[in-house]
Amino acid sequence: MLPQTMAQNLIVCQLCEKSKEIKWKCFNCDLVLCQKCASIHSKFSGSEEHCIIDLKQVGTPENLDIIRKYHLKNIFCLNHKKEKCSLFCKDCKIPVCSFCVIKPIHKGHNLEKLSTVYNTQLSELEDIKQLIKENLSGLSKSVRESATTSDNYNEIKQKIIQREREIKEKATKDAAILIDELDKLIIPSKDAFMEEKQRIQDREIKLKETYNEVDAALNSHQPTSVLSSINKVEKCSLLKMNLNNIPLEQNFKFIVPDLKSINFGSVKKCPILKVIKTYETKVPYIINLKSLKDGTLVCIYKDSKLQPFIGYCDEQGDNYIITNEIHATCFPVFYYIDMTITEDDLILIANGNDQLTCMKEHDKKLQFFELSNLFELSYLPEEPTYTFGNGIHSFDQTILLGFEEYDGLEEYPCQLGGVMIFDKSGHHLQTFMKTEDDSDLCCLLKQKIMKLTTNTNGDIIIMDKKNLSIFDSNFKLKRTYEELHSPNDIVTTPNGLIVVSDTNSVDVLSMDGDCLTSIGELEGINRSTCVHIDKKGQLVIGCKGQENENAKVHVVKICN
Repeated sequence: MLPQTMAQNLIVCQLCEKSKEIKWKCFNCDLVLCQKCASIHSKFSGSEEHCIIDLKQVGTPENLDIIRKYHLKNIFCLNHKKEKCSLFCKDCKIPVCSFCVIKPIHKGHNLEKLSTVYNTQLSELEDIKQLIKENLSGLSKSVRESATTSDNYNEIKQKIIQREREIKEKATKDAAILIDELDKLIIPSKDAFMEEKQRIQDREIKLKETYNEVDAALNSHQPTSVLSSINKVEKCSLLKMNLNNIPLEQNFKFIVPDLKSINFGSVKKCPILKVIKTYETKVPYIINLKSLKDGTLVCIYKDSKLQPFIGYCDEQGDNYIITNEIHATCFPVFYYIDMTITEDDLILIANGNDQLTCMKEHDKKLQFFELSNLFELSYLPEEPTYTFGNGIHSFDQTILLGFEEYDGLEEYPCQLGGVMIFDKSGHHLQTFMKTEDDSDLCCLLKQKIMKLTTNTNGDIIIMDKKNLSIFDSNFKLKRTYEELHSPNDIVTTPNGLIVVSDTNSVDVLSMDGDCLTSIGELEGINRSTCVHIDKKGQLVIGCKGQENENAKVHVVKICN
């Protein structure tokens, strides 16, 4: 259909054949009409049933349906050319007229009213269109994801090829430099040395030939051999050569570093993080999340007055309802609080002072227990005071506890601190303390230990106010990750990945401490405060509410 502006310039009203201001079309008469003629046309006998459409509205869904229904009433039979179809043969899948029904070809066929079949199939087509639209949306997303993967693969491949090129070029340059240095070590010069070497080799060959001729003459039975050979020997060539002009014996050594191969780099597969559920809570600030053996989540949170509470998280629709809260009045308001849960569902809380708190759940109700004898701390000096709010972690019947010397002045760094290791009964096993001679721990403990955890290969991971450090089981430093802004929690996944909650992002590091991917504001995760791996292997992220909003809990699937 031509646009109206073009129609005005090219055609005129087909009724008056004068006006170029055409506006309507009658599909029954197959005429385009101006406004005046449309009014006249409406007075024609039988015109009230005609399909007259405003040209501007021809393409709208409503008018398309009207036009289709008009054409539906004017479908002519293929066999009886002047008869309109009013029925539909479902066996032959074609419209038929009333005369077709009495013909043998349609005898016993399933016939239904044409308009009914049309409406049914129209509805089915609309459903199919919507289904295709939904599938296309998913397919388009998959295409984008596969294109992203392909682009990333090609990008990394090109980087590897570029790295190969750079290493080759560097190796070529280094080899040329070494060869040049080797050439300079030859005295007096490489060319003179090689000329002297060739002269000596030529003289050696000549003397061997002469020796063979003399030897053959001396071993011959014919006296003529002696008589003929003496004239062939150049006696002057037998004079002793002066071999002291150039030092022919010079030794060199190629020193190769201990590293057997060039540090080419490595390729690691990045996990895909997908938010699968977001829960609303009724609390402003979630500090910590941990799981009991049955999968129940235990949380520590603060209310609007920064008072700490402990409770269970119960999933109810899109909400996390925190039940059985305990007002933890023994917790200092402004200190860091860390929590761990042992294999026996014993809840241990390092509360930022010189005490440890223990809780045991009973009938889904939390209860406090005294801890005076649980941890053996008598081996520490009585003075100064030590604080134990510096991270606590339970694993494999073992408990790690961070501590530091507290001098009463927060702005001054601690002078002594480290990590203590206990068995599940609280008996002290080992202590790693910061000393002036221990460069690894000195480097680590310049900042206050905030959280600590362990990895699948036995590494101990410690987070301070700025950095994340990875130690082996003997506390030898393996790697420090220094690209954090304001970290507040860490956890490790079953396959060894390290997850760090850092300001408004959650970063995922490899087991070696290389950043692989992150998730944050783009995915709707703001002000993350704690991270946890639940019993399903899912990443659970607790957040702090913005302004007057309550905190949210995000459940993230980690696809490796």
